[in-house]
Amino acid sequence: MRIVVNDHSGHAFTLQLSRQFAQSGHEVLHAYSVSFQSPKGNFEDLPISGTSLTILPIMIKGAFDKYSLLKRRKQEIDYARQLIRQLEIFRPDVVLSGTTPLFVQQHVQQYCISKGIKFVYWCQDIYTIAIRQIARRRLGFIGFPLWHYFKKLEAGLLKKSAHVVSITPGFNDLFQKWKIRPQQVTCIPNWAPLGEITPAKKKNEWASRHQVADKTCIVYSGTLGLKHNPSMLSAAAAYFRKHKDVVFIVISEGLGADFLQKEKEQQQLDNLLLLPFQDFREMSQVLGTADILLAILEQDAGAYSVPSKVLTYLCAEKPIVLAMPPDNLSAAIVLDNKAGYCIAPDNPQGFCRQIEKLVTDPALREEMGRNGRAYAERTFDIQHIENKFLQVFNTILN
Repeated sequence: MRIVVNDHSGHAFTLQLSRQFAQSGHEVLHAYSVSFQSPKGNFEDLPISGTSLTILPIMIKGAFDKYSLLKRRKQEIDYARQLIRQLEIFRPDVVLSGTTPLFVQQHVQQYCISKGIKFVYWCQDIYTIAIRQIARRRLGFIGFPLWHYFKKLEAGLLKKSAHVVSITPGFNDLFQKWKIRPQQVTCIPNWAPLGEITPAKKKNEWASRHQVADKTCIVYSGTLGLKHNPSMLSAAAAYFRKHKDVVFIVISEGLGADFLQKEKEQQQLDNLLLLPFQDFREMSQVLGTADILLAILEQDAGAYSVPSKVLTYLCAEKPIVLAMPPDNLSAAIVLDNKAGYCIAPDNPQGFCRQIEKLVTDPALREEMGRNGRAYAERTFDIQHIENKFLQVFNTILN
């Protein structure tokens, strides 16, 4: 089978899936955006091209401007055109496309339909939710037609797809409202590359380099966009400022990181260390440095987003504290497996108290960390996950 995996964000787990497809004998083209600001998988140790796996890094002019609707539309179309040129050469049987903006999906899907290629929409997020927030915040009531346009676009793309791979049953109610047939949807939850994120000693080269090996480290690693409230992190740092042995490490870039930099300066948060996205090859050491790992998600995004960082955290054998709606799939995994705590995203005091509970109880931290890793080892079997995708592909091809 000739398979294209298009992951605009460049995640580690999607790259792992492409490698697995190739190891099973399929011809694979894996595309991602070099220009999009997000944590990337380990593309450094892979050849740019090969007999069964070809990596396609796509670069657009300038940095991807995710908060400018007009500029990003132009950039998304540029990305789509570059990808389509490669599809013309590669001639796939199936295109699996996820974590990808709507205009990219639109153009690639149109091309696939015109050529008889099966287009599988890998639904990682509901983009309309974020667009509604932007439209309401910037345009008020006059933003409603803009939101309605994108809702119609997103629903139409899902309907026209040969199949939809959904990452959570939480999307099902919305799919029903949008009249997407249940038999057109298969739920395959996300995962993390278990073999690449392994438990690491707290005192390691990365921790020594950043002078935090002897600190109690509370770490957030990942994007901080419109679905996140970074003030939860600065409030937590302020709460612990008198604990000289506690340091908050936030690894991110973009709007949320810029906000935290201002908060750090204004509140004199000397216990807040801000770093850019780190090389994925060091991620085991980064997470190994942590005593506690954090993730946040706004109430509006709770049902329509599943933070992949939480799944990566589980592999690291460290306890997790979440500020997000408890009905979110990630929250349910953490709570059901006793791998950490979850508090409502509008409760900063409760968030801090849950962190404090773990700061003062090393034995509890170890227990919750072991629980999380055990869940990952039971669940993140890449061969089993690959088989689920291949079942989808074989069904639509036949």
